[in-house]
Amino acid sequence: MTVLQEPVQAAIWQALNHYAYRDAVFLAERLYAEVHSEEALFLLATCYYRSGKAYKAYRLLKGHSCVTPQCKYLLAKCCVDLSKLAEGEQILSGGVFNKQKSHDDIVTEFGDSACFTLSLLGHVYCKTDRLAKGSECYQKSLSLNPFLWSPFESLCEIDTVPLGTGTSVLSKQLQNKPKTGRSLLGGPAALSPLTPSFGILPLETPSPGDGSYLQNYTNTPSVIDVPSTGAPSKKTFYVLQSVARIGQTGTKSVFSQSGNSREVTPVLVAQTQSSGPQTSTTPQVLSPTITSPPNALPRRSSRLFTSDSSTAKENSKKLKMKFPPKIPNRKTKSKTNKGGITQPNINDSLEITKLDSSIISEGKISTVTPQIQAFNLQKAAAEGLMSLLRDMGKGYLALCSYNCKEAISILSHLPSHHYSTGWVLCQIGRAYFELSEYMQAERIFSEVRRIENYRVEGMEIYSTTLWHLQKDVALSVLSKDLTDMDKNSPEAWCAAGNCFSLQREHDIAIKFFQRAIQVDPNYAYAYTLLGHEFVLTEELDKALACFRNAIRVNPRHYNAWYGLGMIYYKQEKFSLAEMHFQKALDINPQSSVLLCHIGVVQHALKKSEKALDTLNKAIVIDPKNPLCKFHRASVLFANEKYKFALQELEELKQIVPKESLVYFLIGKVYKKLGQTHLALMNFSWAMDLDPKGANNQIKEAIDKRYLPDDEEPITQEEQTMGTDESQESSMTDADDTQLHAAESDEF
Repeated sequence: MTVLQEPVQAAIWQALNHYAYRDAVFLAERLYAEVHSEEALFLLATCYYRSGKAYKAYRLLKGHSCVTPQCKYLLAKCCVDLSKLAEGEQILSGGVFNKQKSHDDIVTEFGDSACFTLSLLGHVYCKTDRLAKGSECYQKSLSLNPFLWSPFESLCEIDTVPLGTGTSVLSKQLQNKPKTGRSLLGGPAALSPLTPSFGILPLETPSPGDGSYLQNYTNTPSVIDVPSTGAPSKKTFYVLQSVARIGQTGTKSVFSQSGNSREVTPVLVAQTQSSGPQTSTTPQVLSPTITSPPNALPRRSSRLFTSDSSTAKENSKKLKMKFPPKIPNRKTKSKTNKGGITQPNINDSLEITKLDSSIISEGKISTVTPQIQAFNLQKAAAEGLMSLLRDMGKGYLALCSYNCKEAISILSHLPSHHYSTGWVLCQIGRAYFELSEYMQAERIFSEVRRIENYRVEGMEIYSTTLWHLQKDVALSVLSKDLTDMDKNSPEAWCAAGNCFSLQREHDIAIKFFQRAIQVDPNYAYAYTLLGHEFVLTEELDKALACFRNAIRVNPRHYNAWYGLGMIYYKQEKFSLAEMHFQKALDINPQSSVLLCHIGVVQHALKKSEKALDTLNKAIVIDPKNPLCKFHRASVLFANEKYKFALQELEELKQIVPKESLVYFLIGKVYKKLGQTHLALMNFSWAMDLDPKGANNQIKEAIDKRYLPDDEEPITQEEQTMGTDESQESSMTDADDTQLHAAESDEF
């Protein structure tokens, strides 16, 4: 007996929706055995893919001629997952062996899936070092669907995009052009709100290279077009049911934009049961009717907000439900406009406001239909999401361009319920990490662990933060929890490697970093950490290979460029070192540490004045960076500017009161000044702080780097003299920062 397709398909999707993949696969195989249709083929391949068997889906689809766009997209997705990039590109664009399809051709062929298709194609281009083409695909994908995040994220991370201009261009656009734009929903520009409720779309076409990929979030065509009559058409009404669900909770505020260019007015979201007169002293304002060309139909992107199974009758029932008004509870003083409407705070969720029953008593309530209410709800939801994505996008873009303070400021002003999420806090923690503010970074990451103890992403940065702070217990707990939770994540093994690196068990740390690479060969940070570990074991050739692999995976991974520079510096190839440090600085121009190392290399190349200028720039960026101040003092000492060097070292001693190298260099300065007693006292303090001589190698390097050619380094016997003098003073004020750790492995 022939199996009826629809009941079986429904059963398969029900199994998939309940994560019963074995049941879904079994039923899909039965269906495909009975009906060899393209639809049954796609459903079976989907079951294979969702159950984690991408190779099965690939071979199934590869063995049959895929005609429908959905089968082509899934086959291309499988190709990308299986690293068959050329084949995936051929399926999507026909570009490897046949004539390449244009973006418009792809949109025509794939229809509603075109935004995802172009995003996948952009990924393929970027993986094959065609970043300009990848950027174009990502931008087109965002123009079709501005609610996608990964294309925007990828645009921020590739190096052909002018990262430094995107935020400023967007800010200027939003501040200066609100009246020349159009709303997200296709309404007139006069509906632009004053508060960031997000739907300002510029009419101008962005020019190449001006950060237009970020503007795609605000350049997108309208999500919904509304008929000019008082109520939306039946097809428009079809997309409103999901927004009606939003209003059922009665906890979210919804604002529409008034006919005035910069006023926010509350939307009528509930009708009272009684039609009789009511009294109230609260002013009332009704949402305006939004006009657009007659007989306008909803765009394809409007389906983002709906379900195919909805009907107008179901929507009508949902819209009849009451949404109780909610009065904002504000302890702070609020601004009000002439109409008596309270302007919402930028960081607060929108709230339903009380309506003035006097307008209801005048009979004006009849002009607001349930359809208009639902439309206003959807409009507010779309604008709210766009505003949130825009703010988060600006913060993420600032972080990718290493404007870390700006990123922290933007992300910290997100609404509290979005700020207190793992993703946002991880970006803020990473920003503090890049600023070398490890205590702040630890505080943020520990909060991430508290609220989302299941999060693995970003924990590799947390583990390195703990490594810098030398918090071995916390790092051990973190690495064990991560490896127990997910042994297939590179972040977990990076944390484990950092844990053993802190214990100076370098061989075990190397094995764990190699395991991270084995789990994910495209994880650049694991190569970098492995390279640093090889540097510590003096295996410089292996370290070079690791840093080069990290750059191969991610050319913008400045940490790897820094690692190469450090190796060339150790090998006294100063010109090569300067070149690689400069490449890292081009990527991260805000790094005081990179500027510091460039200054050191310049001094080694006999460019002392230029070195001082570079170190001065580094200190301007980070006035309390001990590494920068130490090297500036060292260069001043080498240039025989002893008093200036001593002044710098005395300031540095207040920042790192327990760093032996500081006292060691102070002793050398006093020796040059002929004050032998003070010199010996500082040498003895240095030995007390470093009794095991862990810094001897660094001291020798510093001596060689900064001493005149005819001067011999200070011997250990000289340093041990004057022990009695050291008893006259005691050291206080513990400090977690260790200069030698920053010197050997800042990143």
